[in-house]
Amino acid sequence: MKKSIIILAAAALTIAACSRTPKEPTRDELAQSIDSIEQPLMQAAMFESIDTAKGNKLIALYTQFADAFPDDSMTAHYLHLAAQVANGMGLYDEMITYYDRVIDNYPNYSHLDECFYEKGLALDNGGRKEEAREAYEEFLDEYPDHFLANDIRTAMSLLDMSDEMLSEHLNKINKQ
Repeated sequence: MKKSIIILAAAALTIAACSRTPKEPTRDELAQSIDSIEQPLMQAAMFESIDTAKGNKLIALYTQFADAFPDDSMTAHYLHLAAQVANGMGLYDEMITYYDRVIDNYPNYSHLDECFYEKGLALDNGGRKEEAREAYEEFLDEYPDHFLANDIRTAMSLLDMSDEMLSEHLNKINKQ
């Protein structure tokens, strides 16, 4: 009888151990994981394209942090960085998604102006001209006196040009 109880107890412990879900990382563990990948990746990106596997891992950590700690003071910053890493990999749709999260959820973020502007650039680079125009207009509504406002107005005028017209325009500028 004793032997049966011991076997049942051991089996129950084994089943319990196997069925446990992995422990969710703490805020500090996530931040430390981000730091361990972020610095070397960003340094390498200055000289070459972003390593896709490391970029995707870093974006996953940024978004995991944002999902787990939406009210943390670092969340908007991490989402902004996720957008910039996505940009470095040419992932414009993902980039726009991260900027929208910042714009929609963190109105007091100190770099919100950059998010509006960079979202417009991502839409433009992604070939979504009308949405880019809307993003640029939203930037100008929010920041009419911003130092980039004139550049954005110029960019908006270029949105209407065909690729051929744009190429001619840029050639003229380069010859001046």
